[in-house]
Amino acid sequence: MGINGMKSASKTLHLSIESKLSDVALLGHAVRGVCACSPLQLEAYGEMEVCVVEAVNNAIAHAYRNEVGYRVDTWITLHHDRIVFEISDSGQAIEDFAPRTLEFDPEEIGSIPENGMGLFIIETLMDEVSYRSENGTNTLSFCRYFRQTSA
Repeated sequence: MGINGMKSASKTLHLSIESKLSDVALLGHAVRGVCACSPLQLEAYGEMEVCVVEAVNNAIAHAYRNEVGYRVDTWITLHHDRIVFEISDSGQAIEDFAPRTLEFDPEEIGSIPENGMGLFIIETLMDEVSYRSENGTNTLSFCRYFRQTSA
């Protein structure tokens, strides 16, 4: 809450990188920086970073098939009650987006899924996850609510 009980306005940071895996680490540092301006506990910074890095890596690897020369846009928005991340690309859309399950036999190494792990991690660590593909733009959105600590 801001002054006089008014909810403070949200703040958004927009970052755009080329579709090069070597540039993704920069986004991770930016995520940690924004987290430092939020009520999140220090332990959550790494979780937020992992989710953004996984989402951007997925965009580069799957939407753009590891080809350079494309854009991946990331928006990080701080609201009074949550932090929201949106990762957009203009590549190949995700077919049949659905929550992932990790169904494999731990005794059978060959049964471990080779992809879908990034989305599974994001869905495990975040409170809300959604995906949309409109007008040639694919956007994965996810957020974490700030936990109210009991006084």
